[in-house]
Amino acid sequence: MSAPYAAPPVPPRQRHRRGGVIWPLILIFLGAVFLLQNMGYLPPNFWMNLWRLWPLVLVLVGVELLLAHRVPWPALAGLAVILLLLGAVAVNSNLPAVAGINNQAGSSTGAVSTSAQTALGGASQAGLTVRFGAGQLNIGPLTAPQGDQLASMSYSGPPQLAPEPHYVVTSAGVGQLDYVSNGRPGPTFPFPDANGQPARMDLLLAPDVPINSLTVQTGATDARIDLSQLRVNAVSMSVGAATAWLRFPAAAGLTTAHISGGASTITVEIPPGVAAQIQHQGGLSTLNVDQSRFPQVSDSMYRSPDYDNAQNRVDLTIETGVTTIQIS
Repeated sequence: MSAPYAAPPVPPRQRHRRGGVIWPLILIFLGAVFLLQNMGYLPPNFWMNLWRLWPLVLVLVGVELLLAHRVPWPALAGLAVILLLLGAVAVNSNLPAVAGINNQAGSSTGAVSTSAQTALGGASQAGLTVRFGAGQLNIGPLTAPQGDQLASMSYSGPPQLAPEPHYVVTSAGVGQLDYVSNGRPGPTFPFPDANGQPARMDLLLAPDVPINSLTVQTGATDARIDLSQLRVNAVSMSVGAATAWLRFPAAAGLTTAHISGGASTITVEIPPGVAAQIQHQGGLSTLNVDQSRFPQVSDSMYRSPDYDNAQNRVDLTIETGVTTIQIS
């Protein structure tokens, strides 16, 4: 007799490991914020307050670790979306006004107000470096420089962000002026803040002093830089999660410039009569160039027809990440 037929064993049902939902939702949330800000539905200083949500990321990750296998993923995703939206509304409602220059140290907001004047000290030209982490940064010309005045700086905001000028004159007659944070410790890790008081720095420069290099590094900053009346020969600008507006010099001869940006919105203005060559590298960036002035000559280059013979011109290179750039 043949052996009775035995059906093959049914393989055990495998449980598929569910991927996390928190990090994808955070990426979707950030992308939606970028899109809405670039389309004008959110204010340009939205990011200056949104970074205060960083503790919420830790909360969401902890919630997912605790409830990932106890509740359905739609419920977990819904909870995360609600927390993100409530957090965004909370940090951007009733925003405190930007601190004025006349605030006094030791006020109830915990902010300080400082100012500093810098003279050339025998230098014939200057180089400047500005590192500003978060807040509002304004750079422009001095309307009535006194004597050999090079710069005037005013600051209002958290004391740990207050910039201190460091100035030296080299043997070649070049003055190097650096503005850096004073580095005072405080219980504000990782984003310095003083009771929610935003920081503001105003830097005014002498129009008649040649500036061979201007380096600006910003974080979560709303920057407005007007160089139209200044004699700046080289600009290096690094923008973080920020909004930046930059106007180039109108009569400085050749100005070379390099702009790098992360998740930002950058507006560049080139004064009338100034020619430009613009090169761009950026995978996810949106670039809008006024091609009536700067026609496209290759996949990544725009160039004025009279660039080679122009007396005043800008050679601009842009390297960006997820950035919207407007050039006119």
